Amino acid sequence: MENTIDVLIGYLIVILIIFLFWVIPIWFGLKWARIKGVSKLWMLSGIHPLTGWIAYLILRFGIDPRKQCDKCKESIKIEAQICRHCGNKMSQEEINISIREFEERKK
Repeated sequence: MENTIDVLIGYLIVILIIFLFWVIPIWFGLKWARIKGVSKLWMLSGIHPLTGWIAYLILRFGIDPRKQCDKCKESIKIEAQICRHCGNKMSQEEINISIREFEERKK
């Protein structure tokens, strides 16, 4: 009976380690992809735990927040005044609204 409990505890420890090192970076990465407005496909690299952590860190600290251009729907930086794809000009009020929306998503 004690042997069965030891095996069960061993399995629980392995599952906890897998959760901590594999699932958590994917979850955090998906969260920050949504917050920054970038593709969630970044987390496909989470197939391997190490690359999942690297992708999360890139999403969290290395990518500027994005928004969609109202005219062409392409992804542009949140502070952009002119869309680099179609040349659509953004007013300062639109930029401030986008920045406020980003700040609200971070909460």
